[in-house]
Amino acid sequence: MPDLEYQPDAAYFDTMARHARTHWWYEGRRALVRETLRRFEVPDGPVLDVGCGTGDNLAMLADVTGRRVVGTDLSAYALRHAARGGSVIALAEDLPVASGVCGLVTSMDVVEHLDDDLVGLREYRRALAPRGLLLLTVPAYQWLWGDHDVRAAHRRRYRSGGLVSVVSAAGFGVLHTTYYNSFLVPPAAALRRTPLRRLMKETDEEVGNTSRFVSNVMTRLSNAERRFAVRGSVPFGLSILLVGRRLD
Repeated sequence: MPDLEYQPDAAYFDTMARHARTHWWYEGRRALVRETLRRFEVPDGPVLDVGCGTGDNLAMLADVTGRRVVGTDLSAYALRHAARGGSVIALAEDLPVASGVCGLVTSMDVVEHLDDDLVGLREYRRALAPRGLLLLTVPAYQWLWGDHDVRAAHRRRYRSGGLVSVVSAAGFGVLHTTYYNSFLVPPAAALRRTPLRRLMKETDEEVGNTSRFVSNVMTRLSNAERRFAVRGSVPFGLSILLVGRRLD
């Protein structure tokens, strides 16, 4: 079960910053988000990246949209790593922007941290302009709950249908949803749900140090899967991507 008292520490964000610019997992997520956003029209207005962490998606979002990008995060320590200016400390449930101004709100691997995801998603809707675009990524499958979720201060993991339901209840029309990182489900299941977990070090996780060979293999698998995830729907995976529009 989720440990509601735990919050990520400085070491967690240092590790994130070290991996986020070069690790295949983060690069694959950036590529998926970038190619997915190119499919949709983003209304006028700035881009808000809620829970931007160490800020490694801000430059990509500015490049793909041509808009000003502002990041928010609860952790002042995480924002020290942000490569771009304009990032501010803020709760996802209380964003420091006027209502109806943002053309795009992104929130990558964030809403699973919120005590009440519906409250957070309604705040995202408030910040968006009419017909504004929402992009989320979240971890999949509660049955894969593990020590990494505790260290990351997750409250939950999702199935696609459950994510669609809460996003719809918050006032969005869902345009696209897909699982991704499908090739990580078998090893994650083996390492989290079988006795193999006893062989793992406490800090081991699926996004960790990898050899060049493993990184190359994972990059190739991620690239191949992305062809289906951008325009179709991958039926299972370790993560979920969703795109929605604000309904008025």
